[in-house]
Amino acid sequence: MLRGKLAYCLVAFVLLASLAPLQRNIDNRRIEEKLVVQQEPAIRPGEAAVGLLLAGFRGLAANMLWFRATVLFQQGRVTEEIPLFQAISYLQPRFRAMWSFGAWHIAYNVSAHFYDRKDLTDDQVDEYRLRCFEIGEEFLRKGIKYNYYHFDLHWDLAFSILYYKQYKFLKEKGWPRQEEVLVSALKEMKIASLFQPPLAVHPAYVDRIMAIVMKEGGMFEDAYRIWYRLKRWPKEDENMGLVRRRMNRVVETIEKDDAKAYALELEKEGKLPEAYKVWHNLLAAAEEKKAQLAQNPWADPQEMEQTEQEAQSFRESLTRLEAPLKGMQTDVESLRESALREGMPAGLRERIASHFQSLNSQAEREFWDDKKETDRMYHELTRPAPKLDWWILLYVPLLLLAAGHLISGKETYAS
Repeated sequence: MLRGKLAYCLVAFVLLASLAPLQRNIDNRRIEEKLVVQQEPAIRPGEAAVGLLLAGFRGLAANMLWFRATVLFQQGRVTEEIPLFQAISYLQPRFRAMWSFGAWHIAYNVSAHFYDRKDLTDDQVDEYRLRCFEIGEEFLRKGIKYNYYHFDLHWDLAFSILYYKQYKFLKEKGWPRQEEVLVSALKEMKIASLFQPPLAVHPAYVDRIMAIVMKEGGMFEDAYRIWYRLKRWPKEDENMGLVRRRMNRVVETIEKDDAKAYALELEKEGKLPEAYKVWHNLLAAAEEKKAQLAQNPWADPQEMEQTEQEAQSFRESLTRLEAPLKGMQTDVESLRESALREGMPAGLRERIASHFQSLNSQAEREFWDDKKETDRMYHELTRPAPKLDWWILLYVPLLLLAAGHLISGKETYAS
C-alpha cells in the first residue's frame, strides 16, 4: 500500500511539474498572437473570478452590459455608464466600438454634464471637464494596447480626444501642456497614416487633417511635406482643390519666412537699400492680401488679424531702416519704386527654390521610411504563431501513462 501511495505522489508531482513549461508556452503564444498585452493581463486579479464563472458566456454578458449602457445613455444618466464601459473592457477587450464610443462618451457627454451642476464654480467645471478629457484619453489608450493594429482607435484618440478636446480646450484657456498634447495628437495621427498597403488603407483625410493640425501648430514645413505626399493618392484628385488652397497658404508662409531671413542677413551685411526693397515688397504683398480678405465675406477673422500684424511688423522694419538710409543720402521713394519694379531679388528666388527642393526631397525620404515601417508592422501582424514546445508534445502521452498507471493501480489495490 505504501508503495502504491508513493507511486501516486510521484505521478502527481510529474504532472504538476509538466504544467509549468506548458503554461509558460501558452502565455508566450497569447502574447505573440496579440491575445493579451505583455506584462498587463486582460483581466485584473479582482475580476479573474468573474471571468472564470462566466466562462464561455463572457460575450453574452458584454452584450447585456452594452445594452444597459445604451439604455442609460437614452435616459441621460451619462455618469453611470463609465463603470459599465470598464466592465465590458475586461470581458471583451477586442470590442473596438466599445473603446471608441466609451472614450467619446466620457470626453463629450460626461464632460458636458458638469455644465448643469449648480454647485460648481466655473473654474471647477473647467477642471472637471479637463479631467474627463484625460480619462477618455486613458481609456482609449488602454483599448489601443489590445487593438494596436487598427487604424480607427489611433485616429479617434488623435483627433477626437487629444486634438479636438484637450488641445483646443487648453489653448482656449491658455493653460500649459498645449504643445505636449499637440505632439501626442500628431504622434497618433502619424501611426494612423501608416495603415497603408499591404497592412491596410487609411482614408486620405488622415493626411489632410494632420497637415492642417501641423499648420495650426506653426509647423509649416511639416505640413508642406505631408501635403506634397498627397499627390501619391490615386483617389485624391477630387480633393486636390482643397489641398491646393491649404498648401498655397503654407507655401506663402514659408516664402515669407525665407524673405524675412534674407532681409535680416542683408542688414547684417550692411546692404541696407537691398534689405529695404525686400521689406517693402513684403509689406506690399501683405497690404494686397488684406484687401482680398476684406472683400471676402467668408474670410477667417484670425487670418485677417494675423495679416494686419504682419503688415505692421513690416512697416516697423521699414521705419527702422529709413533713418540710416537718409543718413546715407539715399532716396527712399526711389527705393520703393525700384522694389516694386524689380520684384523678388535673384538671390532670394534661389534661396526659396533651394528650400522647397530640400523639402520635396525630405518628403520623398519620409514616404519610403513610412513604407518600411508599414511593412514591418505588416510582418509583425502576420508573423506565424510560435512552434509547439516539446513539453506540449510530451505532456499528452505522459498524461495518458499517468492515467493508465492510476487505473491499473486502483485495480490492483481493489483485487
